[in-house]
Amino acid sequence: MTGDVEVLPMDAEQALVLQLSGPLYAATAPAALAKLRAATVTLPPPHLVILDLRNVGTLSAAGVRVLGEFAVDRARSGIRSAVLLDPGTLNARILRGVLPGDTLPVHASVDEAIESHGAEQTSEERLGEQLTALTRVLLDATTVTQALNHVVAATTVVVPHARLVSITLRDPAGRFFTPVEIPDIAADLDDVQYRSGSGPCLDAAAPGGPAYALDQDLARSPAWPRFAAAATAHGLGAVLSTALLPTSRPAGLTGALNIYAHRDGITPTDRHRALLLATHASLALEHTRGAELAELERMHLRRAVESRDVIGQAKGILMARQGLTADAAFALLRRTSQELNVKLADIAAALVENRGALAPADDD
Repeated sequence: MTGDVEVLPMDAEQALVLQLSGPLYAATAPAALAKLRAATVTLPPPHLVILDLRNVGTLSAAGVRVLGEFAVDRARSGIRSAVLLDPGTLNARILRGVLPGDTLPVHASVDEAIESHGAEQTSEERLGEQLTALTRVLLDATTVTQALNHVVAATTVVVPHARLVSITLRDPAGRFFTPVEIPDIAADLDDVQYRSGSGPCLDAAAPGGPAYALDQDLARSPAWPRFAAAATAHGLGAVLSTALLPTSRPAGLTGALNIYAHRDGITPTDRHRALLLATHASLALEHTRGAELAELERMHLRRAVESRDVIGQAKGILMARQGLTADAAFALLRRTSQELNVKLADIAAALVENRGALAPADDD
């Protein structure tokens, strides 16, 4: 068995839902536990964590024990845990057979889990608590990278329908870049916009641009064709880019907080919360030193150049050995990346390092 478990945080107002996908057995359990712990470092910690296991195809006793370890560890901090599964499934039976019943109770729906564990806060109370905590950690951040990473992490939880989050900055010379580490798909969507010169994050980040750029159905939108095609290829149909407030230091710096979601998935509440979070990011940037910003941009450009170089080499190998066009070679790399759940640049690097394993196409 191959693959790894992915953990996608989702907010359900009264709980933090962690959607797991992939096989959960002995080999993947340690990485899954690390991801679960990282995903629950929220602002502030949730009162209830719901583990959505409906997309976990393989669940072994070793995987269940890791989930139990996570639940016990969270309980020490006053955080309760539950599982979202159809009670009649094999995975539900495996879980109940390995763990005591009260360690990770199984529920058929998020609402049932929340009701069973009791709601402790209104959504407004929880949002106020989260933003207060975010302000506190931003004041303690020693670098702009730390501050912006806090904003991205908070957005993933505070905006209920966010699936991917990124931040775009535009320097005084008009160059766009992403200053923080983000998931590969989000980085790809940002990069498509930077390379094509068209997209919601560019519109919102431009001086004098709109306060936000919103599209709820990218499959039908004529606004940004290359970006829309990339987003829908990843199963994302909606986008919200909220402008950051222009800063005075460094002069002319603008940007946007970008939220990618499913079609029709962005609500007025999401938009209002994104504005609050963008304001927090703006305040953090106001204290950024020019030298630090320049280093962030250099790092981004260096990573982008290195990634493009190795992808270009891999495309050349496929074109020469398999007789593919440039577009077909890139499509094959992207498809392999998605199927194996491995970064496209890593797939390309592995191909370059093992180029001898590919046999040349047969001659007619």
